[in-house]
Amino acid sequence: MTEKSRILIVDDELGPRESLRMILRDNYETTVAANGQEAIGFLNEVDFDLAILDIRMPDISGIDLLRVVKEKAPETEVIMITAYASIDTATKALRAGALDYLVKPFDLASVRKIVTKGIDRRNNARLVKKRINELQQVNKSLESEIASTYDSINSYYEETITSLVTAVDAKDSYTKGHQERVARLVVTIGEHVSLSENEIITLQQAAMLHDIGKIGVPEYILRKNGELSSAEYDLIKKHPIIGAEIISPVKFLKEAVPLVLHHHERYDGSGYPKGLAEEEIPLGARIIAVADSIDAMLWDRPYASSKSLSDVQYELKRVSGSQLDPTLVQAALEEELIFGFDNNFQ
Repeated sequence: MTEKSRILIVDDELGPRESLRMILRDNYETTVAANGQEAIGFLNEVDFDLAILDIRMPDISGIDLLRVVKEKAPETEVIMITAYASIDTATKALRAGALDYLVKPFDLASVRKIVTKGIDRRNNARLVKKRINELQQVNKSLESEIASTYDSINSYYEETITSLVTAVDAKDSYTKGHQERVARLVVTIGEHVSLSENEIITLQQAAMLHDIGKIGVPEYILRKNGELSSAEYDLIKKHPIIGAEIISPVKFLKEAVPLVLHHHERYDGSGYPKGLAEEEIPLGARIIAVADSIDAMLWDRPYASSKSLSDVQYELKRVSGSQLDPTLVQAALEEELIFGFDNNFQ
């Protein structure tokens, strides 16, 4: 059995109050109050769907009681009762949140029509609220699923990058740890030059994979202690292109491709593979070049011993504007960054 809608009728006059109760009692659960204070008592105990309030009452005016109803139960629809219709009365009631008003003496059809409109509006509001709550629950569930999926994707990304890095490390002993250190260095520089969070993530991914192309370079060249021949150096110079080709099919690494491809370009245009210069070189690639150079000097390589911090500083200044972006070199030479490199990686 469907629960009847609850209506509160408030009028200090017995006749109108009982008249409304008799009209509505068959279809609704009605409660009557003879004054504002009695009505407030009912409002504190019952959740009404509709309230019918007389505008003129001795203790609390209908407009003031309307405001109380809307404060206690904003979703309760309210109809006002007046002995005369006036624009001023209607305006005040509507501004305070009333749905409509009835004029004494009551017309049966008007009462039923206006009350039905109020109850329908209240029921529709209840259905909308229920639907919103359902959607919020669905949204929470979807958010949980999205978060779980996102974590899984991130885990997959990390595993993919780790596998690629491991493949390079297995072939070239020097690169073991080098790519991770460069990745940490580029984050420090990237933050210093105010890159966005997404740009730093891309930069870190590219730095982790900047030497992945060495998979395509013969091991004897990678591990050679002496000076490389012209032909051997030409093979080495292919590793940025090979690296870019390797990661290009991986969608989540799309933004990292140009950084890997151009990390050996030089600021003066004498680098490889494209001979780009200055701003033609992607900013991320210029940052990787600085970090790559710092790490290469701070650690032993097959063909060169590590340098002291002061020698690294000197060398950075020497190649600033030719090999490396001078603005980024200046950022790296600032005391807090340089000493951060030294403390973390020496």
